[in-house]
Amino acid sequence: MDQRTAIEIMSGRRRGLLPAALRAGAWVASKPYAAAAGLRRRLYRAGLFGAYQAPVPVISVGNLTTGGTGKTPMVIWLVGWLKEAGMTPAILTRGYKAVEGKSDEAEMLWQATGVPVVVDPDRVGAARAAAGSGADVLVLDDGFQHRRLRRDLDIVLIDATCPLGFGHCLPRGLLREPLSALRDADAVVITRADSVGRQELARLSERLSSAAPGASLHRSGHTPTAVVVQAGRHLPPSALAGRRLVAFCGVGNPDSFFDMLAGAGAELADRIAFDDHVAYGPAERARIDQAVKDAGAEAAVTTAKDRVKIAPSDLSAALWTVRIEVRVTAGREELLEKVRRAIGRG
Repeated sequence: MDQRTAIEIMSGRRRGLLPAALRAGAWVASKPYAAAAGLRRRLYRAGLFGAYQAPVPVISVGNLTTGGTGKTPMVIWLVGWLKEAGMTPAILTRGYKAVEGKSDEAEMLWQATGVPVVVDPDRVGAARAAAGSGADVLVLDDGFQHRRLRRDLDIVLIDATCPLGFGHCLPRGLLREPLSALRDADAVVITRADSVGRQELARLSERLSSAAPGASLHRSGHTPTAVVVQAGRHLPPSALAGRRLVAFCGVGNPDSFFDMLAGAGAELADRIAFDDHVAYGPAERARIDQAVKDAGAEAAVTTAKDRVKIAPSDLSAALWTVRIEVRVTAGREELLEKVRRAIGRG
């Protein structure tokens, strides 16, 4: 079962006897999973499970659900601020689907920030290695569930377009842990807050404030900043307007990328959503080329995360990349003050 089909079943959009039966079975399976996840967090909270204290500050950027909540742009934004503050940060990432110590997210993070990116499922070992190599602050990518490494600031991202994983833990929904886990968050950032209505955002904010009473609440949006064409030229986002394009990506929330392009005025002749962390083999590349040809499109357009996995010679079609930045639109100074305190600058 591919990712899109699974989401349609979880969300209830796919009707019928078989999807209903799958949801029922997944609901049953989600109960022991949720209980185990909740117990694990309580044991860490009570100090019954030990956690390693790194010799330098650790800031975690994580989430409560699987899929894309905007962690990578947030990590890039945070690392950029830390560098401007005179710090020497390093990024620790698990490297999901990494091959020989390399992953698409790690490559993108390195290209975007220029700081060391340590790829290792063992976050404690990664922290020791990074601190030993001269980093004076560690940014833990996707770290909310990795309790073995103590953190000085826990930032949790909640995607406004699919905030609570359809209300269930895996495998019935997308929640990695019950909502009660947010009690351990220091700051909660609602990402893509500009993609939902005011009332929906207000209801979500109220629910998150109740679930995480000790955390500050912030909002952010994702903004396209440049379009990189295959020849290396940079165009402004306004260059997307009126262009006939085929959009493709393999990210956790593909619709957010497609909607961003449409919002910039692009004419999307086709939208191709591959599974998250897809490897672009011959079949995927042929599908993209054929879609561009069939649509008479000017180019194929994708994300920076996908672009690092595709060489210029892999496609016959022209390939454009949209660079995206996160912008904290509400509570920015309060969030940065928490970062300052975490690194001893507050």
